[in-house]
Amino acid sequence: MEKTAEGYTTSWRINRVSRTKKEVTELVRSINIQFENLCQFLPQDKVVEFARMNEYELLVATERAVGSTSLYETHQTLIAMRAEVKQKEVTAQAQKQRLDQLKLENQQLERDYKRFNQRWKLLHRVDVMKKKIAWMHVREKQLKAKQLKEELVKADKAVAQANEEAKGDETPARRRRDDADAAKRTANDLQNAIKRKEEEARLAADKLEKDGNAVTELRERLDGLAAASQKQKAEVKQLQDKLTKVEATVESLPPVPDHSAKIQVLQQEMNNIRDQLAHLEAEKGQLADAAHNARIEHGRLAGELRQCDSLKYQRMQALVQAQRAHGLDSATDWVNRQRAADAFKGEVVGPIGLEIKVKVPDCAPYLEQAAWWQLQNFAVTHQEDANMLLAEFKRQNIRSSAVAYTGDIHAPIASNSAPYRAYGVACSLDEVYDAHPLVKHCLANLCSLDKVLVMEQHNMQAIRALMEQHHIGQVFTPQLKVSYIPSAHGGREDASIATSGLFPSRVLTGAVGADIDQRKQQLQARLAQVEASIQQLDGQVAAAQQREAPLHARLDELSGHRSQLAKETSLASTKRANLNRAYKAGQTHLAKLEARADPLAQAPGLERQIARALVAHHATLTKQIEAALKQWQLLQQHAVAELVWRELDMQAVAMQRALDSRRAAVRLLDKAARAAKQRYQLAEDEFKRAKQVAETEHPLDKATKDRFANMPNDIETLEEEVETLKQQAAELVVNDPHVVENYQLRQTEIEGLEQQVAELQDQLGAAQQEMDRLKENWLPELQRIVGLINTSFSSNFSQIGCAGEVLLGQHEDYDKFSIQIKVKFREEEELQLLTAQRQSGGERSVSTILYLIALQGVTVTPFRVVDEINQGMDPVNERKVFTQLVEASCKEGTPQCFLLTPKLLPDLPFTEDITVLHIFNGGFIAPEVAGQYSRETLFGSKHMEALQSVGMAI
Repeated sequence: MEKTAEGYTTSWRINRVSRTKKEVTELVRSINIQFENLCQFLPQDKVVEFARMNEYELLVATERAVGSTSLYETHQTLIAMRAEVKQKEVTAQAQKQRLDQLKLENQQLERDYKRFNQRWKLLHRVDVMKKKIAWMHVREKQLKAKQLKEELVKADKAVAQANEEAKGDETPARRRRDDADAAKRTANDLQNAIKRKEEEARLAADKLEKDGNAVTELRERLDGLAAASQKQKAEVKQLQDKLTKVEATVESLPPVPDHSAKIQVLQQEMNNIRDQLAHLEAEKGQLADAAHNARIEHGRLAGELRQCDSLKYQRMQALVQAQRAHGLDSATDWVNRQRAADAFKGEVVGPIGLEIKVKVPDCAPYLEQAAWWQLQNFAVTHQEDANMLLAEFKRQNIRSSAVAYTGDIHAPIASNSAPYRAYGVACSLDEVYDAHPLVKHCLANLCSLDKVLVMEQHNMQAIRALMEQHHIGQVFTPQLKVSYIPSAHGGREDASIATSGLFPSRVLTGAVGADIDQRKQQLQARLAQVEASIQQLDGQVAAAQQREAPLHARLDELSGHRSQLAKETSLASTKRANLNRAYKAGQTHLAKLEARADPLAQAPGLERQIARALVAHHATLTKQIEAALKQWQLLQQHAVAELVWRELDMQAVAMQRALDSRRAAVRLLDKAARAAKQRYQLAEDEFKRAKQVAETEHPLDKATKDRFANMPNDIETLEEEVETLKQQAAELVVNDPHVVENYQLRQTEIEGLEQQVAELQDQLGAAQQEMDRLKENWLPELQRIVGLINTSFSSNFSQIGCAGEVLLGQHEDYDKFSIQIKVKFREEEELQLLTAQRQSGGERSVSTILYLIALQGVTVTPFRVVDEINQGMDPVNERKVFTQLVEASCKEGTPQCFLLTPKLLPDLPFTEDITVLHIFNGGFIAPEVAGQYSRETLFGSKHMEALQSVGMAI
């Protein structure tokens, strides 16, 4: 069988005849070759997997390897049939329970069924009486509607006459109102235009600040390019010098001495190990370069982050000095570390004084004085975070505190100073600053900044009126702070107003922009990524070093077996190889450094960006000046338009009042007419609904009308008789109103379930008979094969001085049948189940090969393959196991057995049935190398003589 792969195409040939992959697969299946069965193909790396197979999987693998295919297929059929029988038994039991329940429920319905008929007759007479009552109500509602219609006609005539008299006054009043509305729209349009220009000026000011920051940042980047360029060049020069020294050292090394063939065999294996070490060394060099670059990036990011923190640092120092908040900076560092470690359950922001950006600089002293005792505190969204901060502050003896806000921080804050503009109020303190939403909500709750107002001029009369009428607690003016002090008894007549001086801003005058905070967040996120990358690269370097350890150990072991001459050769080769690897790694690193672009190449681009930023800054300044001029013109136009609107509005109001008086009289008449119409419509609707309900729910026929004649014609009498009949019917209690329907439905279901239960019983009986028949054919054959395996396995173990047995585990469920391998390697032990955890690697290898040998006499596969099974054994067990493998494989009628191994013990027994294949050929092996590996050097002259004596050749 041949397989040829060319590119993406694969071809197959059997006996030199081309075949399809399907034909090859069918042939493999027909001769019982099972590549996935560890009982037939057992490579070295699958020994643990073979021992890890549980007892159920081992039985399946053994069935597929021995006997006919029907043994495995019958077992699988029994497993499937047993599962199906168990499912049907559960179904049959559930149906029987349901059948018994239905029969019991129908027995309980018989009494209700009889009472139901008697109750139905009483309720039928009640329905007939209700029909007559309904039609008598319809007649009453019809008469009432007719009377109300006559009253409605009279009211409509009075309304029409009053409306005619009021129409003459409407046109002049409407025209004057239209003129006033037009003037008001003009004034409003001018006011909106003023607000738009005001917004344009504000946006221009924000952009000026942003453009200035951008220019500063570009200039700082430009200043740092020269230092980065010099550092890169120095690193390249240092690496070039190092490579020159390594090259000179390699050239000065003496040639490696050549020694005997035995030493060369060992040297070949050592060279393979060194190649692996060289690959690991190169991998470590690449990882070290990557880690070095990551650390350079880490330093750059940390420096930029410190620059961002400089403005907050200035404000922090001002806050510490102003409030004597010693230790606040260390508390802030602790909070930042906890936040980076994701130790908080919610958001933690602060100190609050560092998060505030004052939009109106003149209001900074007001804001600072109003929120003075909160500036050094921290804001949190979770109470447990607040408790954590308070405990830490107490431990560090810090005066700061933690304030919690557990609501929605993104909900808008209702701050609107517009209603107070008439008193000369310019804004509220909540409107003069920007901050994190959590800070905004905390200050609104704790300091009521939305209720602290700012006035441009000091007017004590207006302030007093504002505080008394609108309950305002604090007002700031350019001269004073005015506070409202309520009475201790709660009465406003005993309240007082106090004034106090203002102190200049000592904390909030510094600028801590939201753009700096955003940039800092970006830098922190990137810094965390670089730190994670450095940690990952360091871990990979450590892992490479761990992989080097076993290779070095093996290299030391081979060196110990060589003579002093071999040691001398190894030292020379190792030194040369290490220098070559270091030289290659240095060349790789040097190529990477030389490929990097010079940082100074970025300077022209940065200079162009600075020029463009300065041009944009000038354009924004021009736009801001133009907006301010236009705003002044609009303010003058708005004052004139508002005067015109006020005059027209007063005239329109006077004319409208006269018209309203006349209309009031009309409305009174109209209201009376609508009430009359509503009463009529309600009565008419009630009549129609009553008639419709009566026709729908109580239709009349001749038989019903005849019954009406024998009933009272009084509604009250009829209702009393209805209640009497309903009481009699109520005494006949029927718990289920659908008793007849339910009884019949249950009876139908009972008949169906009885038939289904009978069919399931027949199916279960037939399935059990079929399983018994299959078991009679399958179990004896399986017991016979397991017995043969146990006999061979026990004999093989006794020959190596140990004990072992193979048992067949039986169970009611066929998927629980199993093969149990028990072994004992020491005299004082009991037989123990073979597992991957209990026995050593060598013991598992011995047990595995002996089990496979035991299968040799009962298997029907054409051949079996065992790969390097002897590698984990000690020499004594390896020799015993090899002897048993030879004896079992050479018996008449047993399949071929292939043993793949890199080495064997000397002086093993070989028979004429054994063929030794030594793979050492190929067109790429140099003749001088091939000559060093003759049969004599590989096996020794004594071994060759032994092979020739039994007629074997290699």
